Amino acid sequence: MSNPNLKPSTRATVVAALASASRSVGAATTSAVDMSQYENVQAIISVGAFGTDATATLKWQQATDTDFSDAKDITARSAIDLAEELPGVINLKATELDVNGGFRYVRAVLTIGTAAVHAGGVILAHDAKNQPTDAMTGTVID
Repeated sequence: MSNPNLKPSTRATVVAALASASRSVGAATTSAVDMSQYENVQAIISVGAFGTDATATLKWQQATDTDFSDAKDITARSAIDLAEELPGVINLKATELDVNGGFRYVRAVLTIGTAAVHAGGVILAHDAKNQPTDAMTGTVID
C-alpha cells in the first residue's frame, strides 16, 4: 500500500528508462527491475513518428538474473501494438511472474518492425515493499 505522505515521485518511482531516440528495426530493452522490491510496475512508452509501414510493439520479459540469460516472455501479459504519436502503457503485477521458477527480474522490450520509429520511455515502480524507495541514478526530481 502506498504511503500518501510521501512525494508522488517516491510512490511512483522511475526504476528504468529507454532513452528517446530513432529506433531502427529490432528490439530495444530497458535495464532489469527487481520485482522482489515492488508489487506493481508499468512501462510507459512515448511514441513519435513512424517510418513508412513501421510497426512497434511493447511487451514484458522476465528472468532469474539481471543479464536475462534465461529471458522469457510473461505469458500473463500480451504484447501491445503501439500507434504513431500516441503513448503506450503496459502494467505488470509481481504475481504474474513465474516465481516458482525463480523469475524475479523484468524488463520492457520495444520491438520495431519494417522501418524506424522514434520512441523512448520509463518503467515506474509502484507499491514498494520498503518505502520510501530511490529512483534510478540520474533521475531529476524537484
